[in-house]
Amino acid sequence: MSEISLTASMRSNLLSLQQIAKLQDSTQLRLSTGLKVNSAIDNPSSYYTASSLTNRAEDLSALLDSMGQSVQTIKAATEGIEKAEDLLSQMKAIAEQVNTGVYVPEKSYFEKLVGSNGAVVTNAEELRAAVDSGKEEICVYGKIDLGDISTTGGLELQENQKLVGVNYYGNFGTEGEEFSSISATATVKEKNLINISKANCLVSDLNLDYENSADSGNLFAINIQGQNIVGNLENLNIKTEFNGSEVHRAGIGIRSGAIGNLSGKINIQSSGQYAYGIYNAFNRSILNITANTQLNIKTDGTNGKGILTDNLATTNIMGGAYVNIKTTGNISVGIYTQVTGAETNIFADADVNIETSGTNSYGFCLYQNTKLNIMGNVKVTANNAIGFSIPNSTECHIGSSAQILLNTKNIGFYIEYSASAVSGLLDIAQGAKIAFEKDGNTSWYEVKDDYSTQSATAATKITADNFTATVSSETTEAWKTAGDVVKEQEQEKAAQAEKEAEEQANREVYQKQFNNALSQYDSLIKDSSYKGVNLLQADDLKVIFNENRSATLDVMGVDLSSDKIGMMMADWSKAKDVQTSLEQVINAKNTLRSASTKLGNYYSIITERETFTDNLINVLQEGADKLTLADMNEESANMLSLQTQQQLAINSLSLASQASQAVLRLF
Repeated sequence: MSEISLTASMRSNLLSLQQIAKLQDSTQLRLSTGLKVNSAIDNPSSYYTASSLTNRAEDLSALLDSMGQSVQTIKAATEGIEKAEDLLSQMKAIAEQVNTGVYVPEKSYFEKLVGSNGAVVTNAEELRAAVDSGKEEICVYGKIDLGDISTTGGLELQENQKLVGVNYYGNFGTEGEEFSSISATATVKEKNLINISKANCLVSDLNLDYENSADSGNLFAINIQGQNIVGNLENLNIKTEFNGSEVHRAGIGIRSGAIGNLSGKINIQSSGQYAYGIYNAFNRSILNITANTQLNIKTDGTNGKGILTDNLATTNIMGGAYVNIKTTGNISVGIYTQVTGAETNIFADADVNIETSGTNSYGFCLYQNTKLNIMGNVKVTANNAIGFSIPNSTECHIGSSAQILLNTKNIGFYIEYSASAVSGLLDIAQGAKIAFEKDGNTSWYEVKDDYSTQSATAATKITADNFTATVSSETTEAWKTAGDVVKEQEQEKAAQAEKEAEEQANREVYQKQFNNALSQYDSLIKDSSYKGVNLLQADDLKVIFNENRSATLDVMGVDLSSDKIGMMMADWSKAKDVQTSLEQVINAKNTLRSASTKLGNYYSIITERETFTDNLINVLQEGADKLTLADMNEESANMLSLQTQQQLAINSLSLASQASQAVLRLF
């Protein structure tokens, strides 16, 4: 076939139409895809740069999803901790309903109470520093051991200083009584655990434990010394052990004109030879056992004394006070009033109970120009010993309000005679009531006429067998019989046993509720997992923050199972066991709060990185778009322009074609 010849104008118009069509195809593609770079052919640099940015954005998007799942895992654990803490609060409430005491608060509670000029101390260094610096109020929080004070010495309290335990600020029950304590040892004399030689000091609500093995010198757990120096002692448990053999060693010493005021409940246990409960001596020192005092003294050792008042000192047992003294060593005395000018006064409505069991021992003993005045209620149990020993140059006065019960197989009152000195004096006022209990039988007497004896020829011995003949008296029903006392004691024991059984039954009910809540606690901890990861059972979680895995965070789990945080199934067979459960709950709550804080820190880090990654993805995508996205307005304008050019080219081609047709019409 022969080639067709086109005119130059037609050929030019056809080429123009082809070029326009090609441009229309390219513009059409941009309009349909929205991209100005669709392949590497369009723009290799932009295409590959945009691809790199898009790929990174996609990788980070996958990591962003992983971060979101990590956040959900932490949220699940946090939710578990929150609800577990609610269960612990419920368990604490259950335990507190049967708790007989009050849980000792944290240290910060007492720091607020003592104020800026006080101190709450937990070790020996803090205690010494607070005492030496003159802090007004020092709270002993916990058990403090001063160690061997042979060189350093004990604590020297400053003027107006208060040294107290936690129970001073409220009744924390037996837990508080056992909580605050100070202990020390020594091997030399004149080293006391606590010294009060400045005015108006207070020692209260503490356990004091002191051991000294020196063979001589004065030794005291608390020493109050100095003319008119006042020391106030309240609610103390004092235990002393002395291994030497010299005199003047006691739980409390009041000397050289000092004044010691006792109140509250004070227990003193003193062991060793010549060990005393309280030693009150010299220059008109005064011991006041005040109306609201319950004083319990126990001594164990040869020549032990419950209360020894010596050389111009005075001991006053006020009305309303209760003093219970038990001595177990040989040659021991319940209350000993010794050496010139010493005096012991037992006022009306005071109650004194003395039990002494050692050989050659006494309930009361006087010596050398001393006085004993009794207006209150006294019971002396002197097994194989003497109730009252009243030697030469001493006086024992029993007032009309006195009531004395003597339980002794030996002598009730022994009044000594001397040809060369003033014989002992016993005065019993009319109306005084005296009872003898012997071999299970009790004889009761009321003194009919004032009785006074000062032996002129021989010692006078008043016993259960000769009291009526010796003292003008008559039988009285003012006191209960021994059988009544025993019956009352049995009734009290039965009532107490019934009360304890009721309390135990009550504890068992609440114990079951407590243990059920504890089981639910463990179940909740086990259920606090997310996609198989449980941060509350020591599972760990690794969070990746970038595409090359160079930035990561290890979320460390913690095992909050009950046994791992010290929570045990309750066994409240004793009231004290409830306190143990309370301690466990408090400690467990603190552990949970610590774990929650750590998870909160992890959560903050991950969410910050999550936000950063999300923003970075947007930046990457925006950068890629700027390289590849087409301007739709521009491309639309281009398409319209090309369509116009196409129409003009078609019209031009048509005109060129018409010119050729005009030539053909000539033939």
